[in-house]
Amino acid sequence: MYIARSDWKHGVAVWWYAGVVSDEEWEETFAHRRELCALSPGMAFRPSVLLVTGTEPMPNALRRRQLCEVQDHPHYNPFIACVNRDPRQPGITTALRWVRGRPNWDESTFLSIDQGIAWLEEKRGGRLPALRLLTANVRRLVATNQSQSRV
Repeated sequence: MYIARSDWKHGVAVWWYAGVVSDEEWEETFAHRRELCALSPGMAFRPSVLLVTGTEPMPNALRRRQLCEVQDHPHYNPFIACVNRDPRQPGITTALRWVRGRPNWDESTFLSIDQGIAWLEEKRGGRLPALRLLTANVRRLVATNQSQSRV
């Protein structure tokens, strides 16, 4: 499942992955990333994205290639707080940075949503109430969808 909400007026978004992500949902995530590229030049600040991951299995080779293509766009420049409880994730992120060189975006991995939001607020230089609201809304949607899928 992929659930996303954005408030580009305030330069924030939440992209939340949980469980199995369908092909349609992968297409949706790339559409959201392309939207960020289109809107970013007109923003007064760099976009801040809370990315919560928990998908199994990991994206296949085609999806990873598509992700690299979007991330290589010159206007793809967000601060991304990646929340993932997998202890391998920080190492994977570091290895990808070594391979790809210095990207336009700034990403760091965290074990909790609160840590990720705190980092994004530090990067942007102040509180991000719109991000906190979006996160609460998406968290409720995820919980509702997960409970409905168990029925």
